[in-house]
Amino acid sequence: MEWNTPRILKAGGALVTLTAVLLMLAAVAGARSHRHEIQAIGRDSAPSIVAAQHIGAALADMDATAADEDRGNFEKRRAEAVSAIVTAAENITFGDAERVPIRKLALGIGTYAAAVQNARDKRQIDAWRQAEDLMDTELLPAAAALDKANRDALEQTLARQKSDSARVLAMTLMAGILLGGALVALQVFLAARMRRTLNPGLFAATVAAGIFVVFAGQAFQNADRDLRVAKEDAFDSILALWQARSLAYSANGDLSRAVLDPAKAESHRKDFSAKDEKIRGYIETELSNITFAGEREAAEEMRAKFVEFIREQKPGTAAFTEFDAALGKTLNVNQNEFDRSVERGFRDVGDFEIVAPLATLAICALAWLGLRPRLREYSA
Repeated sequence: MEWNTPRILKAGGALVTLTAVLLMLAAVAGARSHRHEIQAIGRDSAPSIVAAQHIGAALADMDATAADEDRGNFEKRRAEAVSAIVTAAENITFGDAERVPIRKLALGIGTYAAAVQNARDKRQIDAWRQAEDLMDTELLPAAAALDKANRDALEQTLARQKSDSARVLAMTLMAGILLGGALVALQVFLAARMRRTLNPGLFAATVAAGIFVVFAGQAFQNADRDLRVAKEDAFDSILALWQARSLAYSANGDLSRAVLDPAKAESHRKDFSAKDEKIRGYIETELSNITFAGEREAAEEMRAKFVEFIREQKPGTAAFTEFDAALGKTLNVNQNEFDRSVERGFRDVGDFEIVAPLATLAICALAWLGLRPRLREYSA
């Protein structure tokens, strides 16, 4: 078969079409990969981890306020725990690793509330110890298991995301290079064979291909950046703050237990001291990860109020309430930024299933429009 000029031009046009389609497929695959990772982290794992931490914190404060004469705080935390359990149940993604602890929590919280009521009615220390044992051996471990299931999934997704991100970006760039090479080769061939320095259609197709490759590459990099902000800047702080809150409620509960059960007061105060050290560690983790406007002020206030609470070592003081409020402000700053980063990430790679085919169609149409007059010259 003789490779004359018309046949070479047609083969070149077909190569441009093929590489343009490859670029489209790579871009769409890259966008879908990023959306999957953002969904797994921003909508599946992270919210379930927060729900598990919220459950643990609400349970710990239920324990701390169980013996209060005013049952308002106890019922408030019970409602929070139930709401967080429902949220976790609605977001089951990883099967029995989540389903089993959620079932234990849903059943156990009612049993615990009944045990507390029994202890209130009997006013016997053994009844209180039974309620405390249920909290320590059933409910809090179930909340921890739910947290672990989602945290393991989060770490796996992050490990996969790093390699997938590099791979899809490389695929997109490679497809763009192949397409650009095909277009430039056609330009060079036409310039040498037909003594025309520039083919407007092929030049426009080359520009369109370059714009689309840059657009796709920037979109993927922006999505990676937003995911990094969501995880490293916001969620790492969110997790540390929820862990600090949960332990602080539990430490406050240790003080309440020490008052309620003098025979075990020394043991409860040892538990309090151990949690104090861990809480300080979580607070320092947050202070070393300050990123957003208003975060430092809230975090510094949180630390100062916690020091006051530790100095007093009395359950339910004003210092503890103020510490919790400052922690909540710091948490809200990071949660809002996390939510915004996740939404930006979805927008970064949105509509690729529409944009990529349109870009491919434009590139192919421009290339063939550029080749058509030259092919007519040979068919005339």
